[in-house]
Amino acid sequence: MSRYTHLFFDLDDTLWDFQANAYESLVDLFEHHQLNRYFTNFDQFYQLYTTRNNELWVLYGAGSITKDFLSKERFSYPLQFVGVHNKAFARSLNDDFLKNMTTKTQLIPHAQEVLEELRTQGYVMTIVSNGFRDVQYDKLRTSGLISYFDTIVLSEEVGFMKPDARFFQYALDKNTVTAQKVLLIGDNYEADILGARQFGIDALYFDRNSERFTQQTQVIVNLKEIFTFL
Repeated sequence: MSRYTHLFFDLDDTLWDFQANAYESLVDLFEHHQLNRYFTNFDQFYQLYTTRNNELWVLYGAGSITKDFLSKERFSYPLQFVGVHNKAFARSLNDDFLKNMTTKTQLIPHAQEVLEELRTQGYVMTIVSNGFRDVQYDKLRTSGLISYFDTIVLSEEVGFMKPDARFFQYALDKNTVTAQKVLLIGDNYEADILGARQFGIDALYFDRNSERFTQQTQVIVNLKEIFTFL
């Protein structure tokens, strides 16, 4: 019998395919707002947006910028790069992007069947995410994932982000469980794996891009491999 009673799952790029869904949403955005008026092609827009968005999420995770700044800057940056200085337009792009994202339902391969089996085996499951509150709840509902989870712990509600120890303490308290009874599964090494392990929670690194990360870390490249560690 497994030593774990509770499983903590990250959401984006662990269960819900953020990369694919975001790409599809950005394509929709580019076409709907006719951004080819400003950019050479979609690839130019996508590269500018993605590079800046990734930088901003690192800063947001470190507490260096606010959610509001991230939301405005990630679309202001590519627009300004091509000479469009329109903050209201950048804001509308962000709003439309987030709204469209919540309609996307592509999951990581085997996510639903793995969650179904884990539910059958009696594990108590919790979402632990740094994503924006309203967007994450909508993603969970639209994709059909929400029914598998007993608890949802989001950084906006907690007031602290992974890998902050206070985030993990909140998640444990919410479940009335000790760290020794929990296994966390996530795709972000710093936020998920290091954060959990430093707090005494065992963690599985979901290496979906097969980077074969091996720094004394338990690694899976397919969600079905979770059962090997239970």
